[in-house]
Amino acid sequence: MEYLTWRLQLAAQSSTFRDHPMCKSLKLLSLCFVDDLILLCKGTQSSVRVLKIALEEFSSATGLQVNPSKSHIYFGGVTTSTRETIAHEIQLTKGSFPLKYLGVPMRPTMWKLEDCGIIIKNIKLRLHTWASRHLSYAGRVQLIHSVLFGLRNYWMSIFVLLQSAVKEVEKLCRGFLWGLNGNRNKIHIASWKKVCLPKAYGGLGFRDGSNWNRAILAKYIWAIFEKHD
Repeated sequence: MEYLTWRLQLAAQSSTFRDHPMCKSLKLLSLCFVDDLILLCKGTQSSVRVLKIALEEFSSATGLQVNPSKSHIYFGGVTTSTRETIAHEIQLTKGSFPLKYLGVPMRPTMWKLEDCGIIIKNIKLRLHTWASRHLSYAGRVQLIHSVLFGLRNYWMSIFVLLQSAVKEVEKLCRGFLWGLNGNRNKIHIASWKKVCLPKAYGGLGFRDGSNWNRAILAKYIWAIFEKHD
């Protein structure tokens, strides 16, 4: 893989190659982990041809080949005619977003509501597993801290989640914290705002996802402004 990276970087020095617009400042050409490989370039036939030649030379040197049945090409901001030309050039099936890399759904834009379903599904699966256990109040608090919010925080560290998804996660956590009476949630003894206060102020130290998400979004927008400045 080190040889492949070197060969791609050498190919990128060609006068006919153009970097992907979002990766130009980083000089980012490829992402590689074990047998997962993402190649990035501008959506032009000449740039794709440079990568194709580099892969063919790599294949000749190592005997490793691209598996067409497991590989796709993804386009963004490219005309239909150019897409058809490039797809014919590289002989790969056109993929659709979101694509998965290392188990993480990725798309060229911010996440949509349907993308957040994986988080809600994972949390509901954990809650269903715990439903048959007789957990104490302290036990439920610890599981929310370490597991449920751990899942939420992991995804929020990667993406800016929609507020509706953050609210749904907190709704599930509130129901689990106070328990169920039949098929209905029990009365919430304290408001979620108070529960999210630090322990020194009478709360449980839960991190309010809405505030954290807004802080991440503000940081993301500021980074865009700095880049354009």
